[in-house]
Amino acid sequence: MGAAVITCGVVLGLGISLMAIPARSRRRSPVRTWFDESGLAGVSLAVIGVVMATVAVITGALAATIIPIPSIAPLGFVVGCGIPIIALASARDRRRQRARALWPDVIDSIRVALRSGSTLTDAVTAAATIIPREWRTAWAELESNLRRGSDVDSAMRRLQRALADPIADRVVESIVVAREYGGTALPVVLAELGRSVRRESAMRHEAQSRQSWVRHAATLGVVSPWIVLALLASRPENRETYSTVAGTLLIVVSAGVTAVAYFVMRALGSMREPARWLIGALDD
Repeated sequence: MGAAVITCGVVLGLGISLMAIPARSRRRSPVRTWFDESGLAGVSLAVIGVVMATVAVITGALAATIIPIPSIAPLGFVVGCGIPIIALASARDRRRQRARALWPDVIDSIRVALRSGSTLTDAVTAAATIIPREWRTAWAELESNLRRGSDVDSAMRRLQRALADPIADRVVESIVVAREYGGTALPVVLAELGRSVRRESAMRHEAQSRQSWVRHAATLGVVSPWIVLALLASRPENRETYSTVAGTLLIVVSAGVTAVAYFVMRALGSMREPARWLIGALDD
């Protein structure tokens, strides 16, 4: 457990150091952007670091209890550090999938309202009935800001930061640019954007359905060897064998090979997400 305690101290120290990072630097951090896209826009990096360390310590303790071999506790701690990252990555993917499926309808709602002569505030209000649940707070804030007469560009930038979504970036930039150069072409731009997003969503859904078996196989391949090891460790003579230098080396190498194989399989079973190229204005 000594290695686990040292690693825990490192993670806690990282969390404390994150508290000292200026807010401006934090907004520009790719790590901060990634956590925002995972749905943690309102959570500080220091809190996230402390939670990760806590999960890692608990995971290491449970692993050492289930498989009472000295080398398992540090490995369990390392795995525990990765569990929140994997969980947040899955949440980020699900969040983007839900957004990608709903954005065409939201865009069409705004476009139809604008074409019928409604103001941007009324168009945003009309689209509030079909947005995802996790957007409602940010959407209500946008509507409130527009009704109070706030600057449209600033209000849209705040929505862009809160949603932390690539398609939201494109929608916001389209509205901001169209307003700057006269908004007569905005309905046409939104119509083309809605068709593009709908085609992209259909293509990604089909590809991900075909590749789902790869992701399931990766998960099964990671779990199975450690279940076998837990069964073998139930016998004292096996625990003594795996507690030797050779046994420890075997476990560590096996863990490394398992991790590499898992991430390779996950990479083969997933599609590359679009980059957020249009977030530079958020740092101003």
